[in-house]
Amino acid sequence: MFNGSQKKLVLCATANNLLAGLWHAGKLQGSQTFANNEAGHEAFAEFLQQYPATPVYLLADAVEEDYRLESVPHTSGAAKRELIARKLNQFYRGLDYRTAHFIDREANNRKDDRFLFVALNNDDFLQDWVAQIQAAAAQLVGIYLLPMLSQVLVKQLKLMAPHILLCEKLSSGLRQTYLHNGRLRMSRLVPNVPTAANQLGYFYLVETEKTRLYLMSQRFITRETPLNLVLVSIDGNTQQISQGISEEQGLTCVDVSLSQIAKNLNLPASLMQQMPELLHMQLLASGQVVDNLAPERLTKQHQFSKIKQAITIATVVLGLIGLSTAAWFFKQGMDFKAAFNQAAQDTVIQQHRYDEVAKNFPATSISADNLKTAVELDKTIASYPKSPRRVMLVVSAALEQSPEVQLDRLRWALNSDVNVKDDDKLIALPITNVQANANVAQTVDQTKLNELGFVTAEISNFNGDYRGALNSVNNFVATLKKDNRVAKVEVLQEPVNMSSFVDLQGSTSDEQSTQKQPALFKLKVILKALDAPEVK
Repeated sequence: MFNGSQKKLVLCATANNLLAGLWHAGKLQGSQTFANNEAGHEAFAEFLQQYPATPVYLLADAVEEDYRLESVPHTSGAAKRELIARKLNQFYRGLDYRTAHFIDREANNRKDDRFLFVALNNDDFLQDWVAQIQAAAAQLVGIYLLPMLSQVLVKQLKLMAPHILLCEKLSSGLRQTYLHNGRLRMSRLVPNVPTAANQLGYFYLVETEKTRLYLMSQRFITRETPLNLVLVSIDGNTQQISQGISEEQGLTCVDVSLSQIAKNLNLPASLMQQMPELLHMQLLASGQVVDNLAPERLTKQHQFSKIKQAITIATVVLGLIGLSTAAWFFKQGMDFKAAFNQAAQDTVIQQHRYDEVAKNFPATSISADNLKTAVELDKTIASYPKSPRRVMLVVSAALEQSPEVQLDRLRWALNSDVNVKDDDKLIALPITNVQANANVAQTVDQTKLNELGFVTAEISNFNGDYRGALNSVNNFVATLKKDNRVAKVEVLQEPVNMSSFVDLQGSTSDEQSTQKQPALFKLKVILKALDAPEVK
């Protein structure tokens, strides 16, 4: 018993019996013959039970075959199928086994399609076998005419003559098939071939003449057409017959031995001599599928099987794709996890480094609170539409030149009035000083907004030397005046009152002097107006 997806059951039905062969991977595994009677049908049913899922191909070798060559308009798709179906109904209405075999396109202007319409006029010899196939729910792929495999055989033998009459001695009789340019036109089966060798020559001669007259009546050939007669046999015993026909009728006869092609197909010569149909069955099992005569209702089981097989294959493919995708996502997940773990380790290292740096932060003598205040002050200043940055830069540059001057207070004002008063709590200016300086800055353009800076400072580490303090203040003022950004510098208060009305008794360097108060002074710095708005 043989099973498997590569197995095929190929059957050949004649009027008397059914030959069944099992092929596996294109090689014949065994064959069995069933008589066309009740016992044979039962035996065939038991035979089919052994191969429930094996595709079945059925060859029909019948006497009552019909061939009609017709030209139809060239179409495609649904229109072509509808046209062919109409022609088949026109020619073979009521017949179950029929088909249309495409020949070629005509060379005229219309370029119509030429079809060979084929049918079995009498299918009684098939009905019992088909019924057993249906009862066993076997997968019938199709029903095929044996002459169509003869067309394939001619191509295998590389016979190139334009008009060939192929003669094959089969178990059912003598099969004569006419081919024009290698394409089937008609075929006829003559049963009851004589067994006596001395009668075969005459039998071949008579039947060949009958076929030739039929071809002329159907206008396939004319009387002058050079018809090539090809006699095939497994052992070459038709050589004398071909010579006799060639001498009697003047036809070109060729005797072809099938031993080499049988050897190439791994067919035993002894089996082919007993059952010549095995050659056509071998061609069909090897994938040389021809036009199918069976209606769709008979091949439905096979179609369902193909759909199931396609679904199974699609499921397997989708499963493999799903597994591959899942494996890819798993790998991606593992890579992401590894990257996350690495990032976590890097974060711990960076946090450790940050903690080490934070222990020694800030790296300056200024306290963290003062740094925080400076940052917040910078943010506050940056939020103003006009920044005191220029005044701060000017004063800062002058302080770098006078390290002994210590800034206590800086007030910035943006005003068109340069004589604006400053409410300094550290130094309260006398009224006389305010009036004295009221008209000092008349040279400044008061039609524009001017930047003013009120600077309150003192001399650091003051030891009572007021003369030295005055010199430091004068140097600081001179440095401010040298700055190109400064329009005017006014001294609002010196570190000591130089008025002649003040009693200046005592030494300025006396450590015991009672005048040891801080050497405070106050300035007003007026900056030059900018032609364009300040860019922060």
